[in-house]
Amino acid sequence: MRDKGRLVGTMFWSLVAVPIAVPLASHGFGTDWVAVVVVLAIVSGRMVLASGHFWDYGSRPTPREFLTVVPGLTASALLISAPWLSPWALHDLFGQPALARVIEAEPAVDSKNDDTGRTHYRVADAATERDLGRLRFGPRTHVPAGAVISVSVIPDGWSPPVAAERLKDADALVTAFAALVAVHVLACVAAAAAWPREARS
Repeated sequence: MRDKGRLVGTMFWSLVAVPIAVPLASHGFGTDWVAVVVVLAIVSGRMVLASGHFWDYGSRPTPREFLTVVPGLTASALLISAPWLSPWALHDLFGQPALARVIEAEPAVDSKNDDTGRTHYRVADAATERDLGRLRFGPRTHVPAGAVISVSVIPDGWSPPVAAERLKDADALVTAFAALVAVHVLACVAAAAAWPREARS
């Protein structure tokens, strides 16, 4: 029964909690979201250790035993990469093109108040003037306030808009994220199949 509980817990974390947490990493800016996914990735790492201890083996686990801990590893990889990769995937799937007017273009500064060479942009819908928020990924070259640029927006503002020109080079990132998701799902299937027989009884 204890092994079965661990199996259920691992599958719930891997196939329910992690898929909810990954899109949340695309929802906003700042180190707070990064800190949250790092903490969740550490939780996944702890699950690897917990799952590894219920097997009765010596110093080297068998391939079958190793499969039971792989979902924790792939979940950690998904969570760590989510703030940087999942926005591209969301815009690839749900992004809609729009024209936006730059209403703020402020130089980004570091902790020492030095110019980083980057710019923070805030944009509004060019037709309705509705505030679209800050661009997550802005144009490659500086554009001034008042300029109209093409952006990708997600309905209901789930993820901040990105400059449309940046999407052209994001195919590799979207593919990498999709591959990571596929590996995670396969790892969950393999772990469930490899779990001790009594865990599935």
